[in-house]
Amino acid sequence: MNQTSLTTIGREIYPGREVKISCVTGVDHIEYTCLKDRYRIIYIKEGHGVFRNDDNMQIVTGPSVLCINESDNIEINSATNIQMDIMYFEPTCFERYIEYESIEAWKSSLRDDAYFFRPFFERDESYIGACETNHFLGNRVSQLIALADSELKEQRDHFWPCRSRSYFIELLLLTNSIYSDDGANKKIYLGQISDEIKNVISWININYMEKITLETVTKQFHTNKTTLNRKFKSVMGITVTEYLSRLRMQIACSLLRKTYLTINDIMERAGFKDDAHFLRSFKKYAGCTPSEYRSRFNNS
Repeated sequence: MNQTSLTTIGREIYPGREVKISCVTGVDHIEYTCLKDRYRIIYIKEGHGVFRNDDNMQIVTGPSVLCINESDNIEINSATNIQMDIMYFEPTCFERYIEYESIEAWKSSLRDDAYFFRPFFERDESYIGACETNHFLGNRVSQLIALADSELKEQRDHFWPCRSRSYFIELLLLTNSIYSDDGANKKIYLGQISDEIKNVISWININYMEKITLETVTKQFHTNKTTLNRKFKSVMGITVTEYLSRLRMQIACSLLRKTYLTINDIMERAGFKDDAHFLRSFKKYAGCTPSEYRSRFNNS
């Protein structure tokens, strides 16, 4: 794999256009993880390895997600039966003003966008960029990488750059959720949540595009509404329904800000089946219509 393959080039549609996102799926060669000058989301499906980032070392076992920035010095000292899906990208794919030269200033800024890159920036002795997850969330990570990969390779219509970027943005949201979840203005790491609630969160993060009610969730996890909401709110500070609504709104807002997908497409991608319900929910969350929200950011 060479350096030029880290950028996708338009062919018949938008010939020569550069989209600085690329993907590889189902790989077992560790050299794919060590390529420089790109941010990387690496989903380790199975197997394990000893990963080193400068002087810090960690055993990483699948399913896990690695969030690697362009200056991380990642090495794998040993790997056994490892299988990976990888997305490479430049921060400019998320926001044009983010250049490598200004990345340090941007990281310390108060912009909301920087929040989504916490898994790539925050480092200490116990965290080198690797987050353990479960097969439910891991499968969604793998699916989003595969969807982006398909758009980038097939380039079947004029929306391929927009759709591939939208899957990338969804993937950023998901990896940030895997890294940590911020509920009721307090940081709660998934590792500190009970398995029962962690599984509920994972299931919602995977299935938010489907029709979900509180009854759907209680049937899925063989519990009742009162017990589930009490346990969920004691940890997250909000109810199951509020969590689902917030997740859908975060996805809708990100896609409105960062892509040119139609509002109907965004509505469906965020899990809404009814125009009126989406409009009502969005106005309650953002204080304006989706069109007004998009115009506000396009004109800023």
